[in-house]
This record gives sequence, structure tokens and C-alpha cells, in this order.
Amino acid sequence: MRKAGSPKGTLTTAQHFGLSPKWLDPQEQIAALTQQHYEYIVHDALIKKLVVKGIGGPGGAATRLAGLKTGELDLAYGFTGKILPQVLKGAELRWTHNFTAPWVLFFPNWEESDSPFHDKRVRQAVSLAINREFLIHQETQGIGAPWGNWIGPEFDDVLQLPLPEYNPDKARELLAQAGYPNGLQLDALIPFTPYLDMGERLLADLAAVGIRGSLQTYDGPQYRGKRSRGRKGYDSKATILKSIAMTPGVAASAIRLFATCASGASFICDERIEAKWKQYNASTNPEERKQLSQAMQQIIIDDFLAIPLYINPFVHAVGPKVLPEGKAPAGEGFHKYWSSPQAPYPYPWEE
Repeated sequence: MRKAGSPKGTLTTAQHFGLSPKWLDPQEQIAALTQQHYEYIVHDALIKKLVVKGIGGPGGAATRLAGLKTGELDLAYGFTGKILPQVLKGAELRWTHNFTAPWVLFFPNWEESDSPFHDKRVRQAVSLAINREFLIHQETQGIGAPWGNWIGPEFDDVLQLPLPEYNPDKARELLAQAGYPNGLQLDALIPFTPYLDMGERLLADLAAVGIRGSLQTYDGPQYRGKRSRGRKGYDSKATILKSIAMTPGVAASAIRLFATCASGASFICDERIEAKWKQYNASTNPEERKQLSQAMQQIIIDDFLAIPLYINPFVHAVGPKVLPEGKAPAGEGFHKYWSSPQAPYPYPWEE
């Protein structure tokens, strides 16, 4: 936040309070936040100038790692795959696993009768084909957390579910029963940008049971723009979308956004969920609302309408200037900036 007495129009880091960064004018807005967070706002920031660089695209992780090692960067986000072992072994670096939310697969337009994913057996085959243990090892060096729900564990109303089964033989049987004895051709698998290597690994698992396809990639803004339109963002009925559902509040917030017919960002429209969602909104009883939220989560998982992979560790690292050697052991002293629930980035930046 801007310190009390600083000039009007100072750019803030309001993310610490769950807000988006913005110009906190008019003055009434400042006054309201000042009253609510007085002690935080009035103390001096320890960092006077913060420079944020976007380093993505092919080779982005390697460039970020090099910047940390040379001291050009003090903090970098999102290490995974081939680069991650170098981060973990870097004696001059400190890192944190920074769990965010589960990776999830959606099936845009599965509700259409001519979609191969209209058949539950095909959706189940996709889940059975994925070797999550190997995926976690390859992508996260074993840091990723196995999880059976498509919504993360930080919510009070989340339902803890059994881990998904890996059974490629059963996947082939289900495909044959569904009318695909020779396998199935996808229009595309759309990976979450920039996790393209993970998309290739998913395709390899699917190909092993006869589900063939290729990656269709987008840059970050394109990917998010299409995903924000939910099933309407995709013309294909034979596409798998890799996504991640990070929403503030309760698990039911993710259901509202991604699994109700009225939501513009939804990938799931199901009459059973709609009926329970109507009950959820009408109820004022916290326990009943929790039970309804969990019942909707159960339907989504039991019917393979969303396929959870594992909880993503959005690994971040800091260089030696942030944490000089000998000042704190094993990263202690900076982990608290990654402790905000449901938040992938460290707050407050200016400290």
C-alpha cells in the first residue's frame, strides 16, 4: 500500500488485501483501507523501487534461472520440468514449493451428443490413462501433491476424495465399449501456457491407450481470453483443455465459475448440478450449504466432468541478495510471503 502521507496517485500493491493493483483514488477509498489496515499502511516499506519483468516464452524458465544466478533478478516465479532440478540444487538459491491449486482437464462442449466426451466412459478412459505419479516426478521432481478433487484443499467446504486410478488396460476397454476399439482422434489438447512440456507428456499417456492428438498452443493472453469464455471459447467437440481453477472464497465459488450453466466461463452444464446450485443459493444454513457444495463436487468427479491431475507447486526462488548466506537456514524468513491461501504470488512485495 502507499504509506500514509505519500502523494496521491501512487501505484500500490493492494494484492496483500485480496485486491487487484490499481490507483487507489478517490481519497475515500484510501481512507477506508487506512482505517482497516492502519498498522500495515503507516510503516515504512523496506523496498523503495520494485522492477517487475515478464520473462516467458520458450526458454523463459532457463532465462529466469540465469538471472537469479547472476544477480540480475532477486526473485523469479514458476520453475518446473527440466529446469527445476537446477533450482533445487543451486547452493546460492532458496526456493519454496508454493502450492496453488490442482491441475485439471476439462472437455469443452462435452454436453453435445456428437462429442466423443459425451460418453462418460471416454472421459473416464482419459483419467485412467494418465500416470500421475510419473507426471509429478517429471514435472516437479516429486514436489507436486497427489489430490483427488479438481478444487484445492484450502477451502472449508472442499471434499477430500480418493486419488484417481491409473489403469491403461481398463482405459482401452472403456474406449472399446464406447465404440472406439481402434482408439480416438482428438482435435487438440490445449496446454496451460507456458507448461507445454507437460502437455506433451499428457499426450504420450493418452496415445498409449489409443487417444491420439497434438498440442494446440496459444500465448498467455490468447489462452486466458479463450478460457474466460468457457465452452463458448472453443468450437471443437473433441478437445481437451488443461487448466487450473484458482478462485477466492469457498469451493462453491469454483463451481459457480466453471460448473454452472449460467456462468460465461463454465465448462460444465449439468441438470443435477443446477438443481443443487439452486438449493445452495436458497439456503442460509452454513452446514447445508457445505453439504450441497460437496455433493456438487462429488458429481463432477464421479462423472469425470473434470479430471484432477495433482496440486501444482508454483516453485519460486530467491537469489543470494534477498537472503544472504548465513542469515537464515533453508529459506526461513521468506516463506511467509508465499503463505497467502489461494495466491500464487508473494505478497506484500514492497517488504
